[in-house]
Amino acid sequence: MKIGYLMQMGEDIRRPPFNGPANHVRQVVAELQRQGHQVRVLYGLNERLWQTDDLEQFVPVPAPVLQRGPLRLGERAVRRVQSELRLPYLAFFESLRFAATCRRALAGYDVLYERASWARYGGTLAARWLRVPLVLEYNGDPLADLEAKRIAPRGLQRLLSIALMRATLRAAAHIVATGAGWRRNLIERWGVDAAAVTTVENGSELTRLLRREQLRSFQTTVSAGPLTLVYLGGFYPWHGLSILLPALARACAQGYDLRLVLIGAGVGLEETRQQARALGVEECVQFMGHLSAGQYAPILAAADIGLSPYCGWKEFSGLKLFDYKAAGLAVIASGQDGQPATLRHGVTGWIVPPCDEEALAAAIVRLAEDGELRRGLGQRARLEAEAIHGWDRTARQLSAIFTQVVGQ
Repeated sequence: MKIGYLMQMGEDIRRPPFNGPANHVRQVVAELQRQGHQVRVLYGLNERLWQTDDLEQFVPVPAPVLQRGPLRLGERAVRRVQSELRLPYLAFFESLRFAATCRRALAGYDVLYERASWARYGGTLAARWLRVPLVLEYNGDPLADLEAKRIAPRGLQRLLSIALMRATLRAAAHIVATGAGWRRNLIERWGVDAAAVTTVENGSELTRLLRREQLRSFQTTVSAGPLTLVYLGGFYPWHGLSILLPALARACAQGYDLRLVLIGAGVGLEETRQQARALGVEECVQFMGHLSAGQYAPILAAADIGLSPYCGWKEFSGLKLFDYKAAGLAVIASGQDGQPATLRHGVTGWIVPPCDEEALAAAIVRLAEDGELRRGLGQRARLEAEAIHGWDRTARQLSAIFTQVVGQ
């Protein structure tokens, strides 16, 4: 099957270290290609459009017809009036250019698979022009993301953007939600038909990068030193680091020898450093910065507990959980209402209420005290990751969906 993978507002998938979304894209594309599909990726980045067929060579692909002549002059005039009168922004010209590029580059393809972005509809236009089905990949509520960052649109701009988002979602032949919470969000907030949404969870390349005998939870001898906790991800407020550090301070105050390794970057990084100093746990916290999977894999393998303290977010099943499980870590994760679906409390993880500092501290203490429980959680999590969290399984599920919508 010939698949066009679209990102009108793309991630930088060219150079490592890759962030979570970029890693997701690369893993999905690579696995689909291994399964025999021909995949061409088209994405926008820094006001340019790029194309790759192999994730190695990236070629800029302009849309010359729409970037010069009368259409370009018309765009400039419209933008000038829009700016002066403060009219709503509809991403019309960007979507039109992206759709025109897709039409030219993806003629003869069987299906378009687009990573959904806020109020962008180039993929929808392209699918109509090419007369092929469009499957959307929904990795999170973009409006909730903007609201959490306090940059959500207001007034007429908000109303029009929401209308565009609803129309784009409903125009898709099918939608793939990367978590159970996002599937529920699509149905309840955006009014998408439940039959048109399938949950396909992410995977972890650590099932391939790490062998069982490398993992601390599978080692029979316990080395001396502090218990190592690890956090992998961003530093935005909803990631819960402002809850995690006080919980760590509580556990350390009870006499437990703990070390927290933070892997990642983001706008809240410096604020997190300041909080660690203010709480007096700076010496217990190690900031590793942004690392590739190959770089952080051995760090996770040598750790004891993986932390996912989401606070104020709609979905609790981030990529970090799959990496923690693949690394054989005992996972402490925020969750509620059956989330995160990838963990079973007391079996493959330990679930605590979101934003609950006391409950998080108690969970850390519980697993610090009970080595048998901690290692059992990690071992069962790893075995489950080997069985169901490889990216190959994700790609097989996507292949089945593509086959279904193309047949319809």
